[in-house]
Amino acid sequence: MTKSVVITGATGYLGFKFLEKILEVKSSICVVKRETSDILKISSLCKNIKFYNTDEVSLDKMFKENDVDMIIHFATLYGRKNESIFQIKEANLDFPLLLLKYGIEHNVKYFINTGTSLPYLTNQYSLFKNQFSECLQFFSSKIITLNILLEHFYGPDDDDSKFISSMIYRMKNNMLDIELTEGTQLRDFIFIDDVISAYLCLINNINKFSGFNILPLGSGEVFTIRRIVETIKDVSGSNSNLLFGKIPMRENELLCSDADISKFQSLGWNPKFSLSEGLKLTIESYKK
Repeated sequence: MTKSVVITGATGYLGFKFLEKILEVKSSICVVKRETSDILKISSLCKNIKFYNTDEVSLDKMFKENDVDMIIHFATLYGRKNESIFQIKEANLDFPLLLLKYGIEHNVKYFINTGTSLPYLTNQYSLFKNQFSECLQFFSSKIITLNILLEHFYGPDDDDSKFISSMIYRMKNNMLDIELTEGTQLRDFIFIDDVISAYLCLINNINKFSGFNILPLGSGEVFTIRRIVETIKDVSGSNSNLLFGKIPMRENELLCSDADISKFQSLGWNPKFSLSEGLKLTIESYKK
């Protein structure tokens, strides 16, 4: 059988963008999805993609029917829409652990995981994401694991629940007053095209890895939230009033998040889009 790549989260923003690119070089793709997921958009990319549901029976069938050599895990649940702690745990720990179990049983060689740069106890999402990272490390003698600590990413057509997309939506619609924290938090935001090129760089250099690998991924630059929001306002030409300091910071707020991208750079990868370039492209694509 032709070697297959398994992709989770392909109906989400990051997963779909990646799928578009990998189909240019890889033909045997298995997509793991929820039973209720809309796959019309994915099916229009390629008629040869095989779809399997997230339940245990379907996953077992997938590994028996395909010679899988790599699992690329994007699926996640942030908990931004009032999901329960059990739903967040299932999406970020239980499901990928089941995927890891079958990967090991069927001698899959590589597991590329989309982790998080957030510390363990920041929120429920980061709690379970980091727990799964520890599971990857525990089983890394049986499967080569690459754990990507992904910083905040953004781009055209992203979910409006995310910070940058939400700010663009409000400012493009000239919301009168936008209440914010002081905005002193430092963040590393990376444009979607740079994220995808980093994943492809890893795959092209996959034979250089063994055991358990931690790979921080961001732009390599940090800016205050205040500067980012002010840049969005300038680029979008918004009339909104930015009310910094009107709301308190969240409990366990991370004051500085930045990625040491030297491991990616050693593979020949560097981000191509500056913050201003990425924001400009994202804002220009916005439709009210």
